[in-house]
Amino acid sequence: MKNTLFIAVYFISFSCLAQNDSLVNQLDVVLIQADKKLDKHSAGYKVERLNDSVIEKNIESFSNLLRFNAPIYLREYGAGGTSSASFRGTSASNTAVIWNGININSINNGQTGFNSLTVSLFDAIDIRSGGGSLEYGSGAIGGTIHLNDNLEFSSKSQTKNQAIASIGSYETYRGIYKLKVSQNKLAINAGISYNQSENDYPWLGTAFKNTNGAYQNLGINISGAFLISQASKLKLYTANYWGERFFSGELPNPTSANDKYQDLSNRNLLIYTNNQQRFNHEVKLAYLTQEYRYFENKAIEAYNFGSSRQFLINYNVSYALPNLNASISSYSEYESAYGKTDRIDERNRRQFSQSFIYDQNIKGAVFLDAKIRKDFNSDYEVPFTYALGVKAKATQQLFVRANGSKNFRVPTYNDLFWPGQGNLDLKPETASQVEFGVGFKNNQFSIDIGSFFIHAKDKIVWTPSGDPERPGIWVPINISDVKNKGVELVLHYKANFNKHAVQIDLNYSYTEAIDSETNKQVIFVPKHLANLNMGYSYKRFSFFFQQLFNGEVYTTESNSNDFIVPHYFVSNTGLDYRLLNGAKQQLSLGVKVNNLFDTYYVIQPRRPMPNRNFNLNINYKF
Repeated sequence: MKNTLFIAVYFISFSCLAQNDSLVNQLDVVLIQADKKLDKHSAGYKVERLNDSVIEKNIESFSNLLRFNAPIYLREYGAGGTSSASFRGTSASNTAVIWNGININSINNGQTGFNSLTVSLFDAIDIRSGGGSLEYGSGAIGGTIHLNDNLEFSSKSQTKNQAIASIGSYETYRGIYKLKVSQNKLAINAGISYNQSENDYPWLGTAFKNTNGAYQNLGINISGAFLISQASKLKLYTANYWGERFFSGELPNPTSANDKYQDLSNRNLLIYTNNQQRFNHEVKLAYLTQEYRYFENKAIEAYNFGSSRQFLINYNVSYALPNLNASISSYSEYESAYGKTDRIDERNRRQFSQSFIYDQNIKGAVFLDAKIRKDFNSDYEVPFTYALGVKAKATQQLFVRANGSKNFRVPTYNDLFWPGQGNLDLKPETASQVEFGVGFKNNQFSIDIGSFFIHAKDKIVWTPSGDPERPGIWVPINISDVKNKGVELVLHYKANFNKHAVQIDLNYSYTEAIDSETNKQVIFVPKHLANLNMGYSYKRFSFFFQQLFNGEVYTTESNSNDFIVPHYFVSNTGLDYRLLNGAKQQLSLGVKVNNLFDTYYVIQPRRPMPNRNFNLNINYKF
């Protein structure tokens, strides 16, 4: 059945060739974004964009994409398993995932599972570090990750198709098809992605394999835009995901693993915009559902489950002040969220939020971004939160930036109510942070060096030693005082000479996250994290190399050296060759080698990650 579905997706993709109008040069193309807040309200913040070419080099999983291209720590329970992301020593629930302008973190655990997102179907992914994303919620203390679907209106009707098929080690198959239709008043995007793998790689240095590690998932995204008038647009976005993965075991007895996990999500978003000379209006309606099933024994139908549904209405209005080269924006949002599990009765959390943002461009040299937000939550009293960002250009190429914010995060349903592990006495988290950076940018080279400081109070962490009455059981507790500080470096270089092209991208971060009570590093926070990407192309040939360094990670509050995840280096490389390189059709064949030097490494204790493995792919644009 798995192979049949993969083959069906593969051939459906290529059957669209007969329907192709042609790939033509774009004329008078208008880009339609679901969310413009990120570009508009990021003065003083570090924002990195991963474009489609970067995404296509890392289609294995969202976790791998971020691990090798961003200064973010990914905590993954084996290849294809549960995965979460964190910035700057904060927790996974302090990382907000934004889909076309709305926060999609689970209301049950406050996180997003990054292996439950279909990375290949998004047009671009933006990463903003720091706590200044108040327009998306007050709890994103670490940063935000933005998933964007871009639509286009075009004066000349055009259709673009893309099909990607790949086969890899351990019976791994992937198929992707994307369609883009652009007309004068109508734009449509559609995409389908299917992935499956037996994922039974040998564990280096042992006689075991990654038993019970298979996975499969299907993603379908559809979006569209209609130009009602020169001032008004209507946009619709829907994203659907179904996944099944088996949870592999861990040493010393990995063969005992016998459980599996299924999850399903459906996201729907309707946006109406009306843009006048000074006033811009936007109304958003969203309905999101998530569901999971956990089977302790995959051979029987008995399972635990959890589900949530979320309703959201958002009204945004901005007013331009041309004499000041400034604008004032208001964001009003009402959200009603329902969540339940087989062990927790359904509960409803309601929240109304009001944000005001002031942006100003002072003579093209100083950019100011000031925000204030107030939430009215049905369960907690929420204080005002605020953020301020400033960017100043010393020259056309040299700039300095600074930002500061106050953030607030309420406990999730699982934090409070999870049977046998929840903690009804939890307090909300509060955090204050500042950041200062300096950068240089020209047509070929850019560098940004920044330092940050975060002071969190009542930080919520899950620990196996948090409750003396429940020894050895993972429970959430408040850590009274945590101070995070660190340094981040981002470097980009690209050059073209004759028909040669070179590109180098580097991320490095150093993070100390100290629990003031123990004066120890917070668990699962590496001090050092770095990744390097190098690319070279000549005519129809291209090559890339990726290098990751992850520093050691403590897994106990005492920072015992007997229970650490050791540091590791992992390298990937790949080659591509374009068989067709015309304006109407482009066809490339590629090979990628993951874990090039066959390195033994673990991200979670006792769960070895894949050894050297290979992937062959074909990418056809027409």
